[in-house]
Amino acid sequence: MDPHDDVPQLARSRFLRGMWAIVDQHGPPNGQTHQAGEAAEQRLLELGAAPDDLRAFARLVAFESLFAALSFLDDPGDGEAPDWALVETSGGELTGRRVQALYEDLGPDR
Repeated sequence: MDPHDDVPQLARSRFLRGMWAIVDQHGPPNGQTHQAGEAAEQRLLELGAAPDDLRAFARLVAFESLFAALSFLDDPGDGEAPDWALVETSGGELTGRRVQALYEDLGPDR
């Protein structure tokens, strides 16, 4: 038996495409790498940006990305494609309880 036979490929693909869409919306433009981000940070510092302002902006982008990702996790989809759910486990066993609407508990001060 192929180990990939029991992997929900369509659900994985749909979820990962959604996560990449969030990165594309909130992340560095044009697929820039970590090094490009560091270079951009250095240029901003050289232009006089305060390190605390850069950290605050980075936190804002991270917050918006997390909020979007958690909202996407609860997206019911179109009814035709597979969905997903975050579920609670105890000792590796399903408890039968879904963990939903995590984005509702995000606060800007967390």
